[in-house]
Amino acid sequence: MLSGTKENSTSQIKRIPIKEPTWRELHDLKKAGQSYDDLISEMIEREQDYREWKMIAGIEKEGDFVPFDPEDILGN
Repeated sequence: MLSGTKENSTSQIKRIPIKEPTWRELHDLKKAGQSYDDLISEMIEREQDYREWKMIAGIEKEGDFVPFDPEDILGN
């Protein structure tokens, strides 16, 4: 087994070096009973949602849109 990793039945556990002030801030975000894995997973999901929203907002702001008739697209 490699140092810094631990295997379990579903996935490998990885260790991420983090400075103490950052760890304290992360700890303050964690809810009672919540694992750091769950917290970080939620943070990743929020970041992905934010990036997607930002991309869509940019397209809406800068894009040229052509009106369309949904019936034409659906073939009705």
